[in-house]
Amino acid sequence: MTLLRSKSPKKGYIIKGLEARIEAKLDKDLVQITHLAFEPDLLSKSRLKVEIVHNEGRLILNIKGGDISQLRAGINSYLRLIGMIVKLFEGVKKN
Repeated sequence: MTLLRSKSPKKGYIIKGLEARIEAKLDKDLVQITHLAFEPDLLSKSRLKVEIVHNEGRLILNIKGGDISQLRAGINSYLRLIGMIVKLFEGVKKN
């Protein structure tokens, strides 16, 4: 099987400077735990810019990426991490 890479699109055809906002309604304790878990990401020198805000059961992530694939990867990563934290929290809460 041979994979071919298409030519780069002409200048002006690439979507750049995209933003996404994720809002999650969670238990107050879970919001604080999630915010603390994401704090190291705020300090990293990644090309993906992330702003995390939390208040009264709501976690808000503002994600800015340089291009669509970078933004999509960031969104997927943060959604998976939030899901993992929620599952862990529920497991610990049961025990």
